[in-house]
Amino acid sequence: MWSRIRPQKMYLSIFLFSSMAVSLLTLVFTMFLSQQFARSAMDEMDKSNREKMKQVVKTSEFTLQKLRQFALRIYSDESIAIWTSMDNNDYSPFALSKAATSVREFMSSEPFIYGIYLINFDIDQIYTSDSSIYTTQDFYDPIMLDYIKGQKTPYLQYVNHEVEGKSFLALVVPAAGPNQNYHGFVAILFSKPLLNVNMLQISEEDQNKIYIEGKNKEFILGNTDPALTKELMEMDKSVAEQNGRWKSGKETWSIQTERLPIEGWNVYHLSPISLWQAKVTKIRTEIIGSSIFLLLTLLLYLFWQSYRSLKPISDLAYQIQNKLGKKHPIVRKTKTNNEMSWIHSGFHSLVEKIEQLDLSLKSSQALVKDDFLRQWILNSKSSRPIKEFIRNQTQILRTGWFRMAVIRLESYGRFEEQFDFASRKSLRFALGNIMTEVLANHGYAAETVDFGSDHIVALMSSALSDEDAALAVGAMEDVKLQISRWLKLEVHAAVSSVLDVEENLQTIYTQLYELTLIGFINHEDRVFTSEDLERYERGKDSDLDEALLKQVIHSVQLKNDKELEGYLDHLTLHMQELSYEECKLQLTHIIYSIMKSFKNYKTFQGMKSIHTFLEQFATLGEVKSWLYQELLQIIDQHRNKNASSRKDEVAAEMIEYVRNHLHNPMLSVDDIAAHVSMSVNYARQIFKDHFHSSLSDYITNQRIEYAIKLLITTDWTVADITEQSGFQTKSTFFSLFKRATGMTPNQYRLEKTHAEL
Repeated sequence: MWSRIRPQKMYLSIFLFSSMAVSLLTLVFTMFLSQQFARSAMDEMDKSNREKMKQVVKTSEFTLQKLRQFALRIYSDESIAIWTSMDNNDYSPFALSKAATSVREFMSSEPFIYGIYLINFDIDQIYTSDSSIYTTQDFYDPIMLDYIKGQKTPYLQYVNHEVEGKSFLALVVPAAGPNQNYHGFVAILFSKPLLNVNMLQISEEDQNKIYIEGKNKEFILGNTDPALTKELMEMDKSVAEQNGRWKSGKETWSIQTERLPIEGWNVYHLSPISLWQAKVTKIRTEIIGSSIFLLLTLLLYLFWQSYRSLKPISDLAYQIQNKLGKKHPIVRKTKTNNEMSWIHSGFHSLVEKIEQLDLSLKSSQALVKDDFLRQWILNSKSSRPIKEFIRNQTQILRTGWFRMAVIRLESYGRFEEQFDFASRKSLRFALGNIMTEVLANHGYAAETVDFGSDHIVALMSSALSDEDAALAVGAMEDVKLQISRWLKLEVHAAVSSVLDVEENLQTIYTQLYELTLIGFINHEDRVFTSEDLERYERGKDSDLDEALLKQVIHSVQLKNDKELEGYLDHLTLHMQELSYEECKLQLTHIIYSIMKSFKNYKTFQGMKSIHTFLEQFATLGEVKSWLYQELLQIIDQHRNKNASSRKDEVAAEMIEYVRNHLHNPMLSVDDIAAHVSMSVNYARQIFKDHFHSSLSDYITNQRIEYAIKLLITTDWTVADITEQSGFQTKSTFFSLFKRATGMTPNQYRLEKTHAEL
């Protein structure tokens, strides 16, 4: 039988079995989900009702106690007390006037009060808050008088009270009748509708019901209708409280009960289950309907996949081949009979085009911001356009104060060997993003700047307080932690004290970078602050021949191992006359300078501390021998490295360094050569071989191009543009600009403006 109805075609057979499996799984899952939702909804309803009940009880206890205290204030008021305690011998109409004034003031200060009775049995007078005076014989509320005369309660207690067809909550002060020798009383009527709304938090739209029952099973407060109130009075409450459910006519209620201990009242909260069931049923219907729709969609998808499983791939490969053309270089390398190869090549070409488009569309505003931040940091005095841009386009100065922070990669030499130039740039970009996000999580608005080297600089908003210093250090500790967690890179960090916009950021930037090197030397794993600078500076006062030290470093850069040994001998010769501590201090300085020059090459990685490391040597000769061998290894590493690959990376690094420091008027070829750890002549030669232009001419041309861009896109003065372009003087700028364009800056701006018009 099954063999007759079973589809013969494979795609139909696969579709049939898949449909049966998907339908069964969808049905089981839908039933399970709807049941779980219904159970969860009912549990949530009970939980919500319990929380509502607790809140109502707490609010009711607080409100009733407050009103009880307010009643005592009324009774103890001097004017009211005088009137309620006087007899016929000292009766005075003036006393009644003062008491009436006090009543009006109390009525206006407490919205729950509907009316107040002042009762004096000695003079047989009753004054009401509507400014009426009665005798006990003609008073319209004789029930209140009977209650006062007959009350036996030893404390203040609220009672139900009806006057002229209206129901109130009444309170009599003092809480004892005439048998206790009191002659004056104050009776206060509280509005039940206001108590329902404000104390019980009942609204007209609320379908839940609240019912408060007195000691004598009477209705006190609530929003139940008369029929429901009558049923509640007659129901077996013990059964309802035990089951949590109560059926009234066609409606089933979820019931919660609490007790007001002071009043001795029972509070019942009723929620119609039909309301929740209707909502649950609606959502269950939506779940089932959505599941059916999902099932139909899946079945349609399965049919489509089983019928067209191979044709879409073929169509796609054919379309890619037509789009690229047979002469496309990628297509020529692809096997025509391999459709996946066609698709892979086509997507590879598409990704390349998207990346090129993304680079071309990169926000010019972001580039301007990065450039201005670099200028602000590297210039000793910031210009007016930079200050205005920083204030308007960033959040750094939102508090008027800010801090500078620097993070430096540990073992940067190993970092350079492990990653190529593009990868290093991407990782530095990731460092800046993590730094910005972590600082934002700590409440600091921050902007980061990448100088294309072994460190990232952040400028972050700050508060002028002692507590903020500790918070800033904690935020930077978190930055280190997150970088280590996500990028598996170790960094050293330093943060400045609070700064203002007039600070010399160039000096502070240099000091902070120097501070990050302390962690490498002394292996202190913490965030350094400006207070550490004094301790660090003490190590620079040693009597050391700095010129010889530069010769040692220069000989390594030139790979001249013969001169290296001689320079090293001369450098350490005078140390034999020094004390042990002074000798170790100078050795520490030598090693630090070498690490700084070669950006922590593999030679120096893994040292816990230079001071501790030097303690393993017995003589100065052993230290010198070790240092000489380490420097020879650096030379060998440079020699063995692929020359052409290294030259390409060096050329790219020089270009990036020039672009990042273009605005610095003191930028020189010496700075660029030092950045790439090469001699000046060798750096010039590499640059000229790659770009067929001298490095000096390239710097000048880049400055002219940047000045042209500012002339066209901004309304800045020529003086401001001169400063932002990195020219030292205005005359130099005019001379070089006219040589390059044949016009003065103002003439060039006017000509471009007229051309656009």
